[in-house]
Amino acid sequence: MSNNFGLGTMENINNYEEDDEELLNSFPAGYRFKPRDDELVLFYLKPKLLNLRLPPNRIRDVELYQYNPQQLIEKYESYGEEEWYFFTPRDKKYRNGLRPNRAAGDGYWKATGADKILKSESHEIGYRKALVFYKGKPPKGEKTDWMMHEFRLKDPPAKLSQDEMRLDDWILCKIYKKSDKSSKNSALISDNSHGVVSFEYGSDEFGEMDDNLYCEYLMFDHNPSLLLDDNFCDYYDPSLMPMAMVEQGRMDSPDKKTTS
Repeated sequence: MSNNFGLGTMENINNYEEDDEELLNSFPAGYRFKPRDDELVLFYLKPKLLNLRLPPNRIRDVELYQYNPQQLIEKYESYGEEEWYFFTPRDKKYRNGLRPNRAAGDGYWKATGADKILKSESHEIGYRKALVFYKGKPPKGEKTDWMMHEFRLKDPPAKLSQDEMRLDDWILCKIYKKSDKSSKNSALISDNSHGVVSFEYGSDEFGEMDDNLYCEYLMFDHNPSLLLDDNFCDYYDPSLMPMAMVEQGRMDSPDKKTTS
């Protein structure tokens, strides 16, 4: 199917889900709804935020953070196979802050690594954040194999919602279950000839690395003195503390400052 949809000529959205399903179900075997990351942002998330008609798709509108992923996939099982796509609003964790509320059903989503910048024709168009679902309450939740990629548009339009706790009108999420527990995310710590501790890691991008592994990578490779702080990885959040701050040894985070 062509993506030749001019954003300026799209009609306002009404309800095209039935027509979309009829069209998508007419495709011969072997065709899948599997857009690239940049296509998800440019051809689906952007027009959604602009209240324009989208190309035919299998992306459902949900309140994603009301469910754990298992419940969500069981409810929308027919809309995906190994991965499922959703539009969802996001709420703030604190009224006066910008940190998202990650609680979801009987658990919570936890970010892993740094955001990946998405580009189209060398232009930055948005961001992808990888998250892992934990059952229970932080910080002692049980890690699961459920993963989520959260897509955000760079410079989104002003929010339409009047809810002061609303962070975003819409983001786009892809949920899937990790099945390969091989050495992809494994890391080895070794001493080189100069006695400097270094990392050899199996992931080709931080967005797929376990959050603790990413934190330890920063510690060893950018500021080994952080090893003296046993609690650093418990409160480290890459979205709140960029790598430059780690290199400078500025270890205070907003959460840590407010903890009494």
